[in-house]
Amino acid sequence: MRIRSVVPALALLAACSNAAEEGKREAQREAEALRAKEIAAIKPVDRVKVTVPQGTHLKCEQFMAPDAYTAALEELDPLTVRDATGAMIDSTASCSLIRGGVRPNAKEQEKLLKKTGRLGTLPGDELCNITLYCWVADDEAKYRERCRGTPTEVRIPDESATGGFACRETRPAGEFDIDSFKFYDADTRCVIAVRGGPSMTDNDKIATCARIARESIGPEHVKVDAPARYTVAPPEGAAPPAP
Repeated sequence: MRIRSVVPALALLAACSNAAEEGKREAQREAEALRAKEIAAIKPVDRVKVTVPQGTHLKCEQFMAPDAYTAALEELDPLTVRDATGAMIDSTASCSLIRGGVRPNAKEQEKLLKKTGRLGTLPGDELCNITLYCWVADDEAKYRERCRGTPTEVRIPDESATGGFACRETRPAGEFDIDSFKFYDADTRCVIAVRGGPSMTDNDKIATCARIARESIGPEHVKVDAPARYTVAPPEGAAPPAP
């Protein structure tokens, strides 16, 4: 009698176990079918192309327009451009505008220092710097979202100083608070960063540099094969070209 009662129990247990396994397999099949349906519903997205290929640098003369900066900044002498990309290896290009004119000698600088208490930006000094980042895909909405300050950095959105949205960062430099600007340019699809030179404390001039960068740099200038916008003067003492 005892054996007869055990056999049906074992059969019932086996049936329950088989049903549980079948239930697991069915649930797995349903999950896989749902996942396949979700994957099929995802639309293919075209790969976003960056303006300039990763690792390719532009030349300053391709996108800088020194005459435009000279006029807007009301400089008495023409500004020149100095390539600073070597110090900004993660950038597509970095170019500094250099103040023109005759640099005062040591005695003249000493006299100026006694008179005003500071030398300021002298001829031959960097007035402002324009740096392009064209290797990454970005957009203005994302850039606005990232324009936030930290406990140690002051960053605020600025809608007017540079002719459009820019993230303005302010840092103390002695008795001055110095601004710099960074913005996404929809025309070139580059991020453009503008700062003043080490001795530049005039925030209006820095903002003007940023505005002219926004206005003067177009998509036709941010190309590997873009032609030069100005003639680069040969280094002093360079030998004349062969006839």
